[in-house]
Amino acid sequence: MPMTKTAFFDLDYTLLNSSSSVIYVKESVKQGFLPLWVVGLVALKYKLRGLDFGQGHAQLITYVGRRGRVATAPFFERLAAEKVLPRLTPAGRAKIEWHQQQGHGVMLVSASIEELVRPVALHLDLGQNYLCTHLVVEADRYTGQLDGPVCHGSGKVHWVKQWAVQNGLDFPQAVGYFYSDSASDLPLLELAAQPVAVNPSRRLAKIAQARGWPIERFY
Repeated sequence: MPMTKTAFFDLDYTLLNSSSSVIYVKESVKQGFLPLWVVGLVALKYKLRGLDFGQGHAQLITYVGRRGRVATAPFFERLAAEKVLPRLTPAGRAKIEWHQQQGHGVMLVSASIEELVRPVALHLDLGQNYLCTHLVVEADRYTGQLDGPVCHGSGKVHWVKQWAVQNGLDFPQAVGYFYSDSASDLPLLELAAQPVAVNPSRRLAKIAQARGWPIERFY
């Protein structure tokens, strides 16, 4: 996949005007796949740093996907079509199209699980051009473990570097642009030739202003 430049896009609060993970959890509770007490327990463990973002995903999926990956797939398909895809912003879509018109590659890179990220990539005609958090599945069952590091913070650097190596590209030179809303993405933003803060958090806005990074609003 030779590319002159590649633009990487975060998903939650960047291309989406919401969080795919929050949508997923709320809908899982609403449809009875996920007990509310489990959400509270996982949230408490996360707050107390007993769990990281990826481990929280892994614990929740053992309830949501307890019937198996194949049986749970229709839930994720409906969730994407009805709740997630409508949250894509016109400005985000336009920016992706602009990069494609320039001949740039486009990749999604998100901390969300593949079950949420893949439908967005397919909807945007990006095919397999996405990097995300993966869950271990054995004999059609979610084990509650992660397959590789969570695609969050420095984990995004891990997955992008692996992608570059697999495609014979120099790293970090392969990271042309990176669009993100969160300071948690600083490890990858600092490697990008052209970091862009999108709908930035207060912390990221201050950092972007201090470093002269562009700030954009996707609505």
